[in-house]
Amino acid sequence: MKRLRNITVIVLSLIVVQQFYGCRGCSQSGIRSRSAGSSEKKASAEYSSPDKGLNSQASSSTGSLNELFNKYRSAVFMVLTSNGEQEYQGTGFFITADGIAVSNYHVFEGTSRGNDLIKTADGVELQIERVVAQSRDDDYIVFKVRLNERVKYTPIPIAQKNPEIGEDVFAIGNPLGFEHTLSKGIVSGYRNNKSLIQTTAEITRGSSGGPLMNMKGEVVGITTAGMGEANLNFAVNIEVLDLSRY
Repeated sequence: MKRLRNITVIVLSLIVVQQFYGCRGCSQSGIRSRSAGSSEKKASAEYSSPDKGLNSQASSSTGSLNELFNKYRSAVFMVLTSNGEQEYQGTGFFITADGIAVSNYHVFEGTSRGNDLIKTADGVELQIERVVAQSRDDDYIVFKVRLNERVKYTPIPIAQKNPEIGEDVFAIGNPLGFEHTLSKGIVSGYRNNKSLIQTTAEITRGSSGGPLMNMKGEVVGITTAGMGEANLNFAVNIEVLDLSRY
């Protein structure tokens, strides 16, 4: 498994740190069989400038969990990557109608350019056109997907404020390849100067890179790692990405 970096700051004791690092690379389960350098907040040189059109409209009211899941599940996709020898699987999601998407940096780390693709909720496989921003330290990547007429989805809007501790949240991911699995919990804390959200919504291997959402249907974080035994799960705060740039 590839290693999930720079998360030690979220854990408050050496014991917890050791346990947490035992589940590194949680998005890269290695289950895919094809059938089933610091880069802090900068774009890679080989890629062109980002697209515009971020879907930043916030929902005005709280919806039921079932309604929100059915509305936004189409925006969540499976990420399939490879280093040329081993294949891996993670999650990502669309934030604009023209194909701008978000995932974790570690989902793609060490993989070969051109050996990655995404699989939508409808089973359509698409190529990643270019990366527009990435940060190894903050564990995020923003990229453009090459769309076609078969792809239909509702982009997930970006939350304009952080959820309160105790507020209900939910995650949509692909744990161990089980596509579009829904989990629910609460925000149980903030770590590392609020750059990481701690939650009881379960995040399992294969779910890294998916959206953590509030009950208005807005993304508040990128699901990153979890310790099932202690119900400790973490998401990169969506504010870290400064998505208004796009």
